[in-house]
Amino acid sequence: MKIAVMGCGIVGSGAVEITEELSALIAERCYEKEVEVKYILDIRDLSDKPYADKVIKDVDIIVNDPEIGVVVETMGGTEPAFTFCMKCMNAGKSVVTSNKQLVAEKAEELFAAAEKNNVCFRFGASVCGGIPVIRTLFTGMAADEIVRFAGILNGTTNFILTKMISDKMSFEAALKLAQEKGYAEKDPTADIEGFDACRKTAILSSIAFGKHIRPEEIHTEGITGVTLEDAAYAGDFNAAVKLLGRAEKTPGGKINAMVSPVFVKKDTLISGVNGVFNALSVTGKKVGELLLYGQGAGKDATASAVMADVLDCIRDKGFTPVYSWKNGTGKDVCDYLGYQTRLYIRGYAKNKNAAVSDIRESFGGVTVLSRENAPENEIAFVTGKEKESALRETLAGIRDFAPASVIRVFE
Repeated sequence: MKIAVMGCGIVGSGAVEITEELSALIAERCYEKEVEVKYILDIRDLSDKPYADKVIKDVDIIVNDPEIGVVVETMGGTEPAFTFCMKCMNAGKSVVTSNKQLVAEKAEELFAAAEKNNVCFRFGASVCGGIPVIRTLFTGMAADEIVRFAGILNGTTNFILTKMISDKMSFEAALKLAQEKGYAEKDPTADIEGFDACRKTAILSSIAFGKHIRPEEIHTEGITGVTLEDAAYAGDFNAAVKLLGRAEKTPGGKINAMVSPVFVKKDTLISGVNGVFNALSVTGKKVGELLLYGQGAGKDATASAVMADVLDCIRDKGFTPVYSWKNGTGKDVCDYLGYQTRLYIRGYAKNKNAAVSDIRESFGGVTVLSRENAPENEIAFVTGKEKESALRETLAGIRDFAPASVIRVFE
């Protein structure tokens, strides 16, 4: 079997290297005499690479070559990746991608093309890199009903929050360190504003609940507003601050889905996941809670997941309905303000005692928090559980109190 790789960056080059390094093992596991990378599509000058003789600039060379059975897409972004993948599938070639944006936005069209042309479309590396979360949801939990999931889906933000908690670094200092270590891009917007985690949450929600949930349906907040003060108050609450992508099915069949910073109690499995690592907690109706943990990014881990999908494509040799979901309606996700939650709230008041009294009376019971060296007029507390809309309405009515931070509590 000959394959092609479109996009030879970090993940694409990793896939090429794994194919060459483990060629005998890969061939044995997919019952082929040989699995070989024939073409590498990339617009850059790769003449100094050991695989320079395989580099091409025209996708139609791949499309029109009958020897190519599987195409790996690791270009990133929606276009031209979507157009190239569609051309390949329409030419009878299976496609494997690590591109979360492509899957989150264009899955319905890609599934339809795969079915029409009886080819495979796989995307196991698009969420949590080398952790087999997509494979687990699709096949390992196929006989169970997924009730909910929550995940640390972005290693960059988890690294930043870990540094803020453990080393008392400011957000700005932790972000700079993440960039120096290569964990964050020069433009870190997709990570720190939660967009990357949102796309992954959309994919996981679509798998878990069987219908296409798009990123724009999911309420998303990043970590730019989290401060060292918030991290300190989380410690007093016996919690850690994490950016979670989460979703659950409501009794009425709709889905609550959200990406936001949360306080996670330290007796919760996912609270101990630190640094650049990812984790996904999944709760099944029968199996209960599972925790999948490991490297969510990186060249080798993600490329390994890509090549596992390539092996699946070679073995399956055709469209597999289990690796897809139904079209969404665009109205499957609930308004996040109707979700029941507790809120951590930090703010300031001219008369602290009077404000605390008003807060206790208005919210009907709160947990007041403390931290070292807090200003005299600073107040931090955690509310009881209620619809978020009601909690925010109550907060707006508190006299002489100016909120500075509002973070949800994960339970």
